[in-house]
Amino acid sequence: MKLPPPRIDMRGLSAVKVGVRRFAIDDPYYLILALRWPTFLAMVLLIFVAANLLFASLYWLVPGSVANARPGAFGDAFFFSVETLATVGYGVMTPATLYGHTVASSEIFFGMFLTALVTGAFFARFARPQARMVFSDTAVVAPYEGRQALMVRVASRRLQGISEATARISYLRSEPIGESRFRRFDELKLVKNNIPILSLTWTIIHPIDEDSPLWGMTDERMAAEAPTVMVSITGFDEAISSVINDRRTYRREDVRFGHVFADILRDLPGDMVELDITRIHETRPAPVLREVEIQESAVRAS
Repeated sequence: MKLPPPRIDMRGLSAVKVGVRRFAIDDPYYLILALRWPTFLAMVLLIFVAANLLFASLYWLVPGSVANARPGAFGDAFFFSVETLATVGYGVMTPATLYGHTVASSEIFFGMFLTALVTGAFFARFARPQARMVFSDTAVVAPYEGRQALMVRVASRRLQGISEATARISYLRSEPIGESRFRRFDELKLVKNNIPILSLTWTIIHPIDEDSPLWGMTDERMAAEAPTVMVSITGFDEAISSVINDRRTYRREDVRFGHVFADILRDLPGDMVELDITRIHETRPAPVLREVEIQESAVRAS
């Protein structure tokens, strides 16, 4: 049975790669890190059981190699193997012959390597820095200084802030060139692409002006370009003392036109501010600006 090509999902930007394997045995480090936790734990348990079944069979095939083991009892051989592999050695059952000592020594040697490998694998998975960012489920196109702007809201799930936070928004679109179509990345200009500290929320804003790839966007053009907006955040996470990077991808159906983000900050006594991160995805219809206000904002912007 031929397996389908592996699918990769880069936070919403899905693709299928042909000619690559989902998991490569010759790349064990990637294999360990790429497995989900339930799969990784199941794999460790499977190796542990398989190793003990193998060594238990070696003891069981030669009766008398283990002292105090019942003759023909595979269970005794199996649990003696577990005790030997874990280097516990309760003392009830012990190797009784040269063959038994040889197999037990080999199992202890194998167990030392297995313990070291599993310990290293657990450490590698736990020590890998994890970004705890939350992006708004939708991007909005809302009025901004007399024009329209694309906005995305982001915050950190940790109590500590993100120092020197830097944001990028890339616009991925399909562009016909001759008889072929190419995927093209355009970096969108931001009102502010970095802040000293991200402790509350950050609304990343791209003004849609004449230089923006989104200028004059129509339904027909959007259908032809099949656009994707990718937002990435980089910074130093003070909680784990490590540089983190996180991203979120928005498709056409993830963009709300004529909406603004709901206010999720509230002033508290003692100059405190409350941030309700559970409402970071909420939006509301944008207020309709009067024509005079639009003209005045356009004059100020110019």
